[in-house]
Amino acid sequence: MAKVLGVILTIIGGLAVLGNVFVYLNSSAHLSYNPADAPKGLLDVDLMLPFVLFGGMLLAGILLLKYSTEPELK
Repeated sequence: MAKVLGVILTIIGGLAVLGNVFVYLNSSAHLSYNPADAPKGLLDVDLMLPFVLFGGMLLAGILLLKYSTEPELK
């Protein structure tokens, strides 16, 4: 059951991280919509929490896949 949970966490976390990267690349942290403003960071565009949350989910899924052991049924 741990491998199934690891696959689910890895897929959802990976897709969410890719989505957050796309949002970051289209935010004012990366693009200069108003050149008079100073460059913004991840905290300024409210993307730090999703990156940490979904990055942790992706990491947990990968670790579950790599280190969980299940008995082989014959």
